Amino acid sequence: MSVITTTEISDSDEPSRRRRPLRRRLAKAALVAIVFIVLGVILARLYVDWLWFGEVGLRTIFWKRLAIGIVAGPVFAAAFFAVVYGNLLIARRLAPRYRPVEGIDVIEVVHESASRWVGRVGLAVALVGALIAGRSAAGAWLVFARALDGVPFGIRDPVFHHDLSFYVFRLPAWEYAYGFLFASLVLALIVSVAAHFAVGGLEMRQVEPSRRQMEPEQWARMPPPVRAAEYVSRLRGFRAEEGAAIHISALAAALFLLGGLGYLFEAWNLLYSSAGVVFGAGYTDVHLRLPLIRVMMVLAFALGGALVYNAVSRRRPWWPAAAFGVWLAALIVLLGIVPAVWQALIVNPNQLAKETPYIARNIAATRAAYDLTAISKTPYSLQGDLSAAALKANSVTVRNIRLWDTQVLLRSYSQLQELRPYYSFTTVSVDRYLVNGVYTQTMLAPRELRVAGLPPQAQTWVNQHITYAHGYGVAVSAVNQVSSGGSPDFLVQNVPTVSSAPTLAIAQPRIYYGLLGTNYVLVKTKYPTFDYPGPKGDVYSPYTGGGGIPIDPFLNRLAFTVRFGDIRFFTASAITSQSRVIILNNIRARLAAAAPFLTFDANPYMVIAGGRLYWIADAYTTTDRIPYAEPNGGLNYMRNSVKVVIDAYNGSLRFYVFDPQDPLIRTYERIFPGVFLPASQMPATLHQHVRYAEDFFRTQAQMFATYHVTDPALLYNKGNQWEIPGNLAISGSAPASAYYMIMRLPGQTREEFVLILPYTPNGRANMIAWLGAQSDLPNYGRAVSFVFPSSLNVYGPAQVEAAINQDPVISAQRTLWGQQGSHVIFGNLLTVPIKDSLLYVQPLYLQSSTTALPQIQRVIVFYRSPSATPHLPTGQQQNVVMAPTLGEGLATIFGGAPPPGTQPASPGAGPTPGTTGGATAALIARASAQYAAAQAALRAGDLATFGRQIQALGKTLAQLKAAQ
Repeated sequence: MSVITTTEISDSDEPSRRRRPLRRRLAKAALVAIVFIVLGVILARLYVDWLWFGEVGLRTIFWKRLAIGIVAGPVFAAAFFAVVYGNLLIARRLAPRYRPVEGIDVIEVVHESASRWVGRVGLAVALVGALIAGRSAAGAWLVFARALDGVPFGIRDPVFHHDLSFYVFRLPAWEYAYGFLFASLVLALIVSVAAHFAVGGLEMRQVEPSRRQMEPEQWARMPPPVRAAEYVSRLRGFRAEEGAAIHISALAAALFLLGGLGYLFEAWNLLYSSAGVVFGAGYTDVHLRLPLIRVMMVLAFALGGALVYNAVSRRRPWWPAAAFGVWLAALIVLLGIVPAVWQALIVNPNQLAKETPYIARNIAATRAAYDLTAISKTPYSLQGDLSAAALKANSVTVRNIRLWDTQVLLRSYSQLQELRPYYSFTTVSVDRYLVNGVYTQTMLAPRELRVAGLPPQAQTWVNQHITYAHGYGVAVSAVNQVSSGGSPDFLVQNVPTVSSAPTLAIAQPRIYYGLLGTNYVLVKTKYPTFDYPGPKGDVYSPYTGGGGIPIDPFLNRLAFTVRFGDIRFFTASAITSQSRVIILNNIRARLAAAAPFLTFDANPYMVIAGGRLYWIADAYTTTDRIPYAEPNGGLNYMRNSVKVVIDAYNGSLRFYVFDPQDPLIRTYERIFPGVFLPASQMPATLHQHVRYAEDFFRTQAQMFATYHVTDPALLYNKGNQWEIPGNLAISGSAPASAYYMIMRLPGQTREEFVLILPYTPNGRANMIAWLGAQSDLPNYGRAVSFVFPSSLNVYGPAQVEAAINQDPVISAQRTLWGQQGSHVIFGNLLTVPIKDSLLYVQPLYLQSSTTALPQIQRVIVFYRSPSATPHLPTGQQQNVVMAPTLGEGLATIFGGAPPPGTQPASPGAGPTPGTTGGATAALIARASAQYAAAQAALRAGDLATFGRQIQALGKTLAQLKAAQ
């Protein structure tokens, strides 16, 4: 048998030995350079973040995140490294000094070589893992912050009797620490087993004693991977050195003991079980799974104790595998098979009786988690027919019926008001303003800058980051006003901005912060900033706001260069000592960076207040940790606790608290002192535009469809399940969207801004209720469910759509327009509650096949009285009318003059001629209608409509004179 000695290998490998020091020095230098580069990038990003948080006055958030991250990151990284690399060192120290291989005896050299490779690879694994663990822990800073500063809910869970703050704030931090430690031990076990195999503490027995011999020099010069493959190919069976057996058994014991503690988390997480009839711990969970989890906890501790005994006394290498097998079998039987059999044989035959207490818990928790308890239920009697007198008494509601759908209006705005290819409208919001003293529902779209719209030859760095820096103004129109051509009748339009009312006047129309933000923008440079296209050429205006971060001094420039990868922060001649850089000018990114602990509404909206433009974003506090509360979209608790106001010119952020009782926002106020302001400090001009949040209302509406009931038996049997009806028009077959209206709710004395949504019974087309939420003070935040009498068959949206589609006049006209090459668009059907009745209104648009400019062509009005016979003064049995205007449609059904504010905004779209004899009679009828509408508008204080009707009357009289 040959023997390889250290001297023989050293002599044969002398040339490579001389080259090793140089390679090592180069590798170390490269590693140090990489470390410094990475640290430099990290520090540059942190410094830019510090500058930005200082700009918006939120450094409290920056320092809290940094402080917790600096502590948690290194602690978790050091713990991971200690566990993994410490066990690797133990494995190396326990390695045997000799390892015989068939045909040769490898003395010292093989052991030393393998040990070195194990140490190097293990060190790399431990370091990389520690970096990942530290980064992950630093990123979980909010978990630890909430655990430290969480406030109590004042509500205890019904099983373990902990305050809900334990589950929402503290338990996630404990679970994170437990998961980290368990994962570290598992990786340490894997690394230790691999190390013991590599250094000979664990090995497989040889398979062929007569296998060919190998020359010592050939074996010694093999690369370690090839040598390992050759060695493994000769093995069979399993053998463990005593030290390795002790080490593996001890690690396995630690895992079982830690796993035993983990069953505490398993027990608490039963409160989030989805195995029962409703979400939360059910009968089987409480009466069977919970005791069996405790049995599994005892078993895990017993197995851990047995492995400790094995490590100390027995030292059998197969005990860890046997313990794992026992645990796995118990897990399958006790927590898999037994509960399933119990559920099938004991619970399911009498499920309602056994699950009733747990369904009641689910109902109570869900209603509290989504604030459904604040929604009051009121009967909606539907008594009496709607009449012209009732329409007149509710003229504010009628004249604010929305005829423009947001999707259609956005296309119209784009065609009529974008004006240049570098402007873009991306969103339309519904709001309300006092327009010349009249409470008016409006639609508003900001005209933002879209740099991509510049010609290719103009896509220069200066244009992208200096010259073209902001959007300009907004387009505003009333929800029901239409020009003579069927387009929106603008209240605010054009560039420079032209406003038709003092409340809509805009002194600062520039939008530096919007939904189409760029990477960064430079202001206060040597080059002028484009303002707007004027009649005699482009107009330029310097930035005078306080937004942005100073580019000087040198450290700032260096940090921006690293952050954005752009050397022009040093080389651009346009930059001066006064120059500033605006970053995060996309308001969604700005909000997410400023408050990552809040969830923001998908649709922030712009308002005009005090001559300036502001964005208002609804912010939600959410969690998925409320016991028994039914989840919705990955969360099971939601509050619209905060309204965020962003100045579109200087980018300032203000967080106003509108629900100070919310435990989550109270916790964030403790974590980030000085960040949040009470709602009372919001300026009155902004407070007028606060509205019930759309995403919150949508979530509440979805949950209220099921959880409007409080009887467990009714919920279990789904005997009163509601659903949100499908929308059969523009929005397709998806559930209908809630919509804002100015209306007078039943029992109220005045009109207000309300968000409403209808309900139908589950699987049925008729309407059963509707949900309304108030936005105006002093009723802001109140929601009411209006339920129809069960004895009445109230038409739902699908039934109304069917009646409209079956109307022969509408069908024939639609076919005619289609033959003429126009695209017919049916708007979304609106259900309009008026007094004790329901009115249905649907706009109809025409769009040319060559131009994407939809225009209102007709308005469809549907009415069905509770007695199923519409109240028609003429005695006609008609409940579907398609007319050129809403006013004409209402007058056709209910008689009388068109209600004020429902006639066209311009003179060219007057009523269609009747059948009383010739063009002269038609013009006389039109003039009479216009005069009546003008007088009605004057009495209602609608001066804008009065002026337009008088203008229309003048043109009609001129036509009448010419006809004579």
